[in-house]
Amino acid sequence: MIIRHLTRALCAASLSVAGGMSLHAQEMVKFGELEAQTGAINTYGWMSSQGTRLAVEEINKAGGFEVAGKKYKFDFTQVDTRGEPREATVQFRKMMEDKVPFVFGPFLSNIFNAIRPIAEQNDGKFLLMGGATSEHDYLGKAGSSYLIRTWNWDAGPEGFGTLMVQYIKKLGAKKVAMLFQNDAFGKVAVDIYKKIFADAGIELSVDMFEPGTKDFTSSLAKIAATKPDFLFPGYTDAILYDIVRQSLEGGYGAKFFIVRGSIGPALKNKDQIEDYIAYVPKYFEEAEKTEPAVKKFIEAYKAFYKRDFPYDQAPLCSSSCYDHVYMLVEAMKKAGTVTEVAKIREALSGMRYSGLWNIKYDSTGEEVISFNIAHVKKGGSVEVQSVDPTAK
Repeated sequence: MIIRHLTRALCAASLSVAGGMSLHAQEMVKFGELEAQTGAINTYGWMSSQGTRLAVEEINKAGGFEVAGKKYKFDFTQVDTRGEPREATVQFRKMMEDKVPFVFGPFLSNIFNAIRPIAEQNDGKFLLMGGATSEHDYLGKAGSSYLIRTWNWDAGPEGFGTLMVQYIKKLGAKKVAMLFQNDAFGKVAVDIYKKIFADAGIELSVDMFEPGTKDFTSSLAKIAATKPDFLFPGYTDAILYDIVRQSLEGGYGAKFFIVRGSIGPALKNKDQIEDYIAYVPKYFEEAEKTEPAVKKFIEAYKAFYKRDFPYDQAPLCSSSCYDHVYMLVEAMKKAGTVTEVAKIREALSGMRYSGLWNIKYDSTGEEVISFNIAHVKKGGSVEVQSVDPTAK
């Protein structure tokens, strides 16, 4: 008799726990991120991963968020692709098998190209929010309703590339030389900027170097002979430091125009440069003093990660990151659902979010975002101009 009662009690307890687990599962929203946090090209994934995790932790710690009268928290899965397409494919397929409805990333085009067939097989079942350049070609196309691009398109009418070229044109630039790596992205970048410069009436010459190049002097000498007003070099800081230094040491030119990379090379060579004009999603060093949201984010970052704030990497938090998590939550609230991705996508498309950045999406799902132009002059003074195409 005692055994029978004990058995019943244990069964009831088991059902209670199972029911609790079921209820708990209903209160969680699966959310994943697919970025290169380590590896040779983690520049474009590390800070995104940092900011996303911080936002998720803040939201969950605060008790989650309410949609249609019900409270939810995020069940967050963050994986490291290391920039390897094969690794990313395995990880992404598992996310789709686990029915993760929201995935941030990737920023790298080689990763997006690898996972795209799997994403298209799951079209309509989830949203992929990433910054890869190659995503642009699939926005608004059949079988790509899953796709939202969280990076401003260089060549769009409100794109940072178009507006940056207009900026240097106002400074009198008539000729620019482009020195980029001979790889998939380098070739895409050349195609993008050929049109932007042509539309602006600025002459463009192009020279390509092979991956792994360390000595750029022959290319720089060739470029210098054409007497460009600005040198437009590379797309990673590792390359930029070498190109800027060698250009200055060889007397090949002291004016630079940058759209992918920090102002670090300018500040390191502040007494030799003449002008160094860079697209900076946000110049955190200045914004921290004037924007409460930025100051709060920096303080929260330091407290959560227990390390100094990475000012050089922080601008890359503009893609698939901190703001985008909060924007996604607002879209779910507006749509009144955490599961119907079509309604949530529609809500995202119809809103303008103000956080660290001002963000909106165009009709195809391409991001339009506020940004800064940092103009470093000889001696290291930095003039920052804020540009906000979302206000249009």
